[in-house]
Amino acid sequence: MDKKIMIPLELKYDFAIRAYISIHKGYLYAIREECGAATALKVYERLCKMEDRINNLTATFLAAFKIEGNDAEAWAKWWDIWYELCGYEYTWLERSKTIARVKVTKSPFKTSYKDLSDWVLPFVDIVCKTINPKAKWERPKAMCAGNPYGEYVFKTEE
Repeated sequence: MDKKIMIPLELKYDFAIRAYISIHKGYLYAIREECGAATALKVYERLCKMEDRINNLTATFLAAFKIEGNDAEAWAKWWDIWYELCGYEYTWLERSKTIARVKVTKSPFKTSYKDLSDWVLPFVDIVCKTINPKAKWERPKAMCAGNPYGEYVFKTEE
């Protein structure tokens, strides 16, 4: 009689999301190798504007990792997961219920200064609005603009 390994639901979600991120990055790199960076970024930018897909991804993360609420702390927890799964290097500069400010020093998608565009902006905007439609966010610094690091700020009212 075969014994089945019972994997807790939380680990199944974690594995599924890690696999999603790995394939996600793999597609971008494969397109870049096959068609060049400009085409890869156009494809990726189009993906980042697909609101239904980003809403679904955001909701999946919130449910899978039991993130509740719609304040800046919930936003920070969401990004902790995204950054860890994707391989970003980052530091929280400020983190509370009303404001979360993060400094990103390494992006897995950036291989050179000119290899990254503003494709991330619609993605961040959809994640932000999915968590809290009334919240505001800004990016005062961006590596693709020549800054040594990126900075994102999410604000909610108490």
